[in-house]
Amino acid sequence: MSSIIAFLFSQSVLLPIIIGLIRFRRIDRAYRPFLLLLIIGFITEIISFILIIDLHRSNALAVNIYILIEWILIALQFHVWGFLKQKKWLFYGLVTFVCLVWFVENLIFGKITEIVPYFRFFYYFLIVLFSVNEINFMITHYNRNLFRNPKFLICIAFIIYFIYMIVYFWAFQVSRFGKSDISNRIIFLMAYVNIFTNTIYAIAFLLVPAKVKFTLK
Repeated sequence: MSSIIAFLFSQSVLLPIIIGLIRFRRIDRAYRPFLLLLIIGFITEIISFILIIDLHRSNALAVNIYILIEWILIALQFHVWGFLKQKKWLFYGLVTFVCLVWFVENLIFGKITEIVPYFRFFYYFLIVLFSVNEINFMITHYNRNLFRNPKFLICIAFIIYFIYMIVYFWAFQVSRFGKSDISNRIIFLMAYVNIFTNTIYAIAFLLVPAKVKFTLK
């Protein structure tokens, strides 16, 4: 798949962004960190496209900065939903520790202009764990149809996307030492996984409840 086609597929992120912006004033504020993440992801895709296609340069720097922002915003999103809400010191300690891993990998070891997988593997795994934990909580505490729950859908999409990304970067590392049919197929699927998860995000934004209005009686 060419870089241009992969880029066009990645623009499927516009679907949840547009829905989120149209409903911005109505939807619960608890979903705003996630919407901001999608917007920053879209901007990063544009920057990456310009760097690779127009300037013939690596997009590693832009992407490495983005993954740090991605980690912080997704962690914040789970915190807003209730993760470690009663233990803020533990939450901020965890976020800071993971950020330090990024700092060491990218700045201490000078890898910020390269694509390296170690920080990615770490925070991808954490996001999958957060998602599984949130889903388990919803299963035991909610009696309603979970497939109409936007939080549930976003967590399902996170699990699909970040497990795939773990496998993707494994395949990417393998391909650097010699491509194989398996690694090629895994890398090829990237665009389709993007479309699939972005569609789930769009459905989730359609299902996000409106802000609760309080009135004095």
